[in-house]
Amino acid sequence: MAITRTKKPAIKVVGKSWVIQLPDGFSSENKLAKGTQVLLTFKDNEKVEAEILPPLNEKLQAVAGKVLKRRRGVYEELRRLGD
Repeated sequence: MAITRTKKPAIKVVGKSWVIQLPDGFSSENKLAKGTQVLLTFKDNEKVEAEILPPLNEKLQAVAGKVLKRRRGVYEELRRLGD
C-alpha cells in the first residue's frame, strides 16, 4: 500500500483527466524533478493517454500566478462551463 505524506491531495480530477502528484521518492528513483505530475486523460472510453508534467521553474510560476490573479474570473467561468 502506498502512503502519501503530502498535505495537498495526490490526485486532482479535471474533466475526463486526473492529475497525479508523483511521490518524491518515485520521482528521484526515475530521474524526474521533484514536484513532477502525470496527467492521465480518458479517450473515447477505450484508452488512456498519459503525459508527464514537469514542475514549472520559478520564473514561469511567477508569470502563471500573475496571469491567474488577473484572469481568475475567466478561469472560473471556464471551469463552470467544463473547459
